[in-house]
Amino acid sequence: MKVNLNTNNNIYKYNNYPIKQPTFCGLNDPKTKALFVFDLDGTLATASQNQMDTIFKTAKAHNGDIVYATGRTLKEVIKLQQKLKNNSITLPNPDYLITNNGNFLYENIDGILVENIKYQEELQNNTKFNRDIITNTIKRISQRPEYQYKNEELATLSNLEEIKLSDPEFYNSKITYYEWNPSKNMAEYFLSHDINPQNFKKELNEELSRHNIKVKFRENHYTKPIMDACKTSILLQANPLRRHKDGSMTALFICAGDKSTGIEFVKKQKNIAYSDILMAGNDDNDIPMAKITRKGAKFICLNDASENLINYCKQFRKNVLLSVKNGADAILNGLETFCTKL
Repeated sequence: MKVNLNTNNNIYKYNNYPIKQPTFCGLNDPKTKALFVFDLDGTLATASQNQMDTIFKTAKAHNGDIVYATGRTLKEVIKLQQKLKNNSITLPNPDYLITNNGNFLYENIDGILVENIKYQEELQNNTKFNRDIITNTIKRISQRPEYQYKNEELATLSNLEEIKLSDPEFYNSKITYYEWNPSKNMAEYFLSHDINPQNFKKELNEELSRHNIKVKFRENHYTKPIMDACKTSILLQANPLRRHKDGSMTALFICAGDKSTGIEFVKKQKNIAYSDILMAGNDDNDIPMAKITRKGAKFICLNDASENLINYCKQFRKNVLLSVKNGADAILNGLETFCTKL
């Protein structure tokens, strides 16, 4: 089921940026095993029932296993399924479910999603991820002078005493620990607006390498409306000293894996060629998936994807479809582009 890639000179406007659009034709041997990997929020989860049926039918007709790769936890995926069901849309259990942005993997066994323990063991063996060591390392870094607020800066906070009680170990630092989706394979931190994330990641990597710990980083930039809707404890940590001028907040996720980690595991387990992997996504946490295109996998980038994902896909055009459509429409656009019509 190899894909032949041909490029023509057709040009169209993608986000007001002129790009030569490659023409794909392939996935034309249904006897070869394939992998269809979909992000959920803003991507597959936007599908109507007819679209969902078409997507699954096409994937199965091409001997494809279906994988959901999401930042959600398993519980949150189940909640999403129920929400869609209330709108008369069935989001079936996939063959594999990658959750927490690649930090857990579930396999469909007789219709039930069961955690793959081998994946956890392999993740731990490959990374030596240890939350306690990571937490203690960041605590030490956070107390260095360059990461400390001056007393006069802290005095500008009207609720300083409340912040101290809520965040006693980090209240005076430009770095603070918080929990959004707690996980043994991931730790989450807020970084003050005046911290250079790249410098901090380099510094942390140097410290963790002494413990043979390998981590992956993911940055999130939360807008003011998102932050303002958070629970009180997070609001105290995301206080005005740490926020950007527009009220947004920078978060850094320190992880054992990402979405590509789960995909690579399934690929190896099922003995699937990179050229027989087709993926779709729309956000920063899908960039690790898009990077697999360097090895021959195919990626559908939605028209309304994040700026960072779009920029990556523009730079690395081989095996990437920059769709002019959004949501499930873009997935269908990708299936029409990559898959043989049956």
